[in-house]
Amino acid sequence: MESDPTFPPGFSLAEAMMATTLGALVLGGALDMFASHHRLYRGQQTLAELQQELRGGIHVLVSELRLAGTGTLVGRPPLAVMGGEEVAFDANVNDVRGVLATAAVAGQDWMQVGSRTGWTKGKRIVVCGLAGCEEHVLARDSSTGTLRLTDRLRRDFPPGSPVEIVNQVRYYLSRRDPGNAKLMREVDAGANPLVEYVEGFSFSYLTADGRPAGRADEITLIRLHLETSHPDGRGGRICRTHVQELGVRAL
Repeated sequence: MESDPTFPPGFSLAEAMMATTLGALVLGGALDMFASHHRLYRGQQTLAELQQELRGGIHVLVSELRLAGTGTLVGRPPLAVMGGEEVAFDANVNDVRGVLATAAVAGQDWMQVGSRTGWTKGKRIVVCGLAGCEEHVLARDSSTGTLRLTDRLRRDFPPGSPVEIVNQVRYYLSRRDPGNAKLMREVDAGANPLVEYVEGFSFSYLTADGRPAGRADEITLIRLHLETSHPDGRGGRICRTHVQELGVRAL
């Protein structure tokens, strides 16, 4: 029986199987290529995020450590804690400061400053005059420049006397998560992670000629050593090391 020329014969079973196999091979290769490019992209993205986190964390730490013992805090020990994996100090990290707009006399529980922002309830402040400095705690928030105190002034302060916020700042290594040690930043008892996946972290306190300092008044430089090891998303890890020496202004 002759076939109808208007209906040409279709593919044979062998041809269909061959076409299906070739299609599967092409699709599989495309999927492998896509997966490879995706892993590469994720690795590059992880590297960029890690570098940004490390760079940003170091910048914050160094910037705040340079503020230790400056401003109205001159004359105090610049570092309250000097440990291998911990440092603590007082600093005005948000640069909240002002001067007395009017005289403040002994016995007052308030003072008037020219600046109106940043004065938050519970924050410590330092006010300094010719006779010395006093430390007090703000009794309430202020947006008018009138600072209410939790206690009374012990001496008189003339107009123009400097007033500023004093923050308690602490940097330390937390190992609460065994698989992800974190460099922590704590300001006035509020702590947040600054850098994650820390493998090594240390402070060294040095004299002017590079020797380890035995006393706080011998410190000229602080050497920071930070190592991180972050999963790269491909079963490996991205390792980074940062070493920096810095001088604290008040040292």
